[in-house]
Amino acid sequence: MAHPVLLLVLLLSSTATSSSKRIQPKFSAIFYFGDSILDTGNNNHIPTVAVANHVPYGRDFPGKKPTGRFSNGRLIPDLLNERLQLKEFSPPFLDKKLSNNDIMTGVNFASAGSGFNDQTSQLSNTLPMSKQVDLFKDYLLRLRDIIGDKEASRIIANSLIFMNSGTNDFLHYYRSSKRRRLDINDYQDVILRTAQAYVKELFDLGGRQFCLAGLPPFGCTPIQITLSKDPERACVDEQNWDAQVYNSKLRKLLQTLQGSLHGSKIVYVDAYKALMEIINDATKYGMFSVHIRIMTNLLGYNYADLQRQHGDVVGTGLREAALLCNALTPICKNVSSYVFYDAVHPTERVYMLVNDYMVKDVIPQF
Repeated sequence: MAHPVLLLVLLLSSTATSSSKRIQPKFSAIFYFGDSILDTGNNNHIPTVAVANHVPYGRDFPGKKPTGRFSNGRLIPDLLNERLQLKEFSPPFLDKKLSNNDIMTGVNFASAGSGFNDQTSQLSNTLPMSKQVDLFKDYLLRLRDIIGDKEASRIIANSLIFMNSGTNDFLHYYRSSKRRRLDINDYQDVILRTAQAYVKELFDLGGRQFCLAGLPPFGCTPIQITLSKDPERACVDEQNWDAQVYNSKLRKLLQTLQGSLHGSKIVYVDAYKALMEIINDATKYGMFSVHIRIMTNLLGYNYADLQRQHGDVVGTGLREAALLCNALTPICKNVSSYVFYDAVHPTERVYMLVNDYMVKDVIPQF
């Protein structure tokens, strides 16, 4: 008979090994639909200026090369895929080199510059949600050719469909004549009806598990602050309020939608809260937020000295994005100290923190 102490050691060892295991995959595949927050390179394969296939994008991505991701490194699709043990990255569907395994474990349809509204994508010739859903139909044909109808249906039913869109729709609304013709509340309802239609269409195509992200606090992005011409460079409160009202409507819509789509599970992703907590408490994570100019003035620091010490993430950090963020643009030495990498998109460090929220608070709901 084994000694009691030995049994205790074996038990503790077994418990430690079990608790150290990574999260087991809950989905057969993950499919991503949306804009630049999720786009892992689809725009590289279409004629558009909304691309991130050049330096300084990708400087911290494995291989240190630009891939079309609007950040210094990986995005949520990559991080979530890896955490759920599906694969290391999220491949863009338009990549001609996709393997059968890539197809079976999920692909990415997101397109930077796109929105739920087709007109939003027309500005930059990107893939609106309607086109992304059409590409999903093409994907299904390819999947069925590989594994047959029955197994393809099983994979889709057990997959996660992750959707993040709408930000570009509202940024377009603020700058267009629509604002004079259509009240913001009415425009929110238009976008929500459109989003609802695409979820229903993906449900009819076999999807059963959905994540829909609400709008982020886009009034705090450097580009929106710059366009507001506020000398204090504070977040644009009106835009953030609009985002919160939209998100409240979206939450209610998703509850109703889940009830009408029998057998579905639809989970809301609170992108606003996840990002706002980082922006408002950036120092907690050893980072500089969009309020750095105000903060340094209040604390008695000279912003120019701080800028020389740390540098800006991309140029001035005020307007640079896409083609304006390029090889001629100076970048900082310690990117992980900043919330935003360019004037629109977060750094990989922020995506890591948001991904932690996803794994802790969102995925367990399935």
